[in-house]
Amino acid sequence: MIDLGIDYDSLITFLIMWGTLTIMVISAYIRMDSEDRASARQDFTSPHSIFTVGFVLIGHFLTSVGNLFGIHFIKYIGIVILIVGGVTCTLDVWKKSKIQGALVPALISVAIYFLVV
Repeated sequence: MIDLGIDYDSLITFLIMWGTLTIMVISAYIRMDSEDRASARQDFTSPHSIFTVGFVLIGHFLTSVGNLFGIHFIKYIGIVILIVGGVTCTLDVWKKSKIQGALVPALISVAIYFLVV
């Protein structure tokens, strides 16, 4: 049974976290000149960006929405996407630095733990 009752603790966390992030990104984008805007669009639509940071953000967003509305199916889909993004981020960072590459899975694991609990 899907319970669409909103958890108000999750609502406050959702609004602060995603609202702040959205406002910061939009304000930075507005302040860019047209050349930087084109470069940012190209960077964020590249497959490398989508499969690393994009999957982590999408997974975290879906997990937050699942927590907010109490829909476990969406939450679990978000966790799977978050894990895929974490693995690809780990492989990407591992090429540059082994210490930072080991830190990424630890941080993703902590994030998943707090999203599930």
